[in-house]
Amino acid sequence: MKKPLVVSLILGMLMVSSSVLTKVMTPAVIFTGQQNKINLETMIPREFGRWKINPSSIALMVNPDDQGLLNKVYNQTLSRTYISDQGELVMLSIAYGRDQSKDLLVHRPEVCYAAGGFDIGRMSKAFVDTTIGRIPVMHLVAQQGARNEPITYWIRIGNSLTRGWVEQKLAAIGYGLSGKVPDGLLFRVSTISNDAQDSYRIQQAFLTDILQAVRSEDRYWLVGQLTP
Repeated sequence: MKKPLVVSLILGMLMVSSSVLTKVMTPAVIFTGQQNKINLETMIPREFGRWKINPSSIALMVNPDDQGLLNKVYNQTLSRTYISDQGELVMLSIAYGRDQSKDLLVHRPEVCYAAGGFDIGRMSKAFVDTTIGRIPVMHLVAQQGARNEPITYWIRIGNSLTRGWVEQKLAAIGYGLSGKVPDGLLFRVSTISNDAQDSYRIQQAFLTDILQAVRSEDRYWLVGQLTP
């Protein structure tokens, strides 16, 4: 039996098992790693290292999600464009949802961008090495007309960082089987460029700097229980 088919069968069995258990046990415990209230606007610094907010570039940011859907799924969102001292532009988008139950899962960028009319190509799993630890990320390129947008993202479900549909579903199912509803956060950075590899290099530098700048007591909200 081919490996992709085996993975699909296993995932399908897990989803069926979770569905059956849901009928007899409704998760009642909202899982959060910390009890402090999250505030994205104050948590994420407006200036750090060689980066600062570039208000004149707000028009570059495209949010492919419908606003009504955003309000339903997320409790807080944050969108900013930063510029480096070398003139490099990075768009940052963070979305936090307290309830990661079946119909309220954080939306993956490859789905949102496709729904917004973008073509999605060159998706690959990768790692970003930072001063606070190694972060598993997804790389992809979204294209619409002349706009070519390389993207790096991860999704935190409870304590875990996930990439793509399978990892996100498995994390949510795991919490569901324990009777808990985890919170979740999407952390996405992107640039406008026809050179994806150079974009990922710039994004890695940005991620390293911003995670170092965020207060240590707030980093859990962004990366969960990351092992240094």
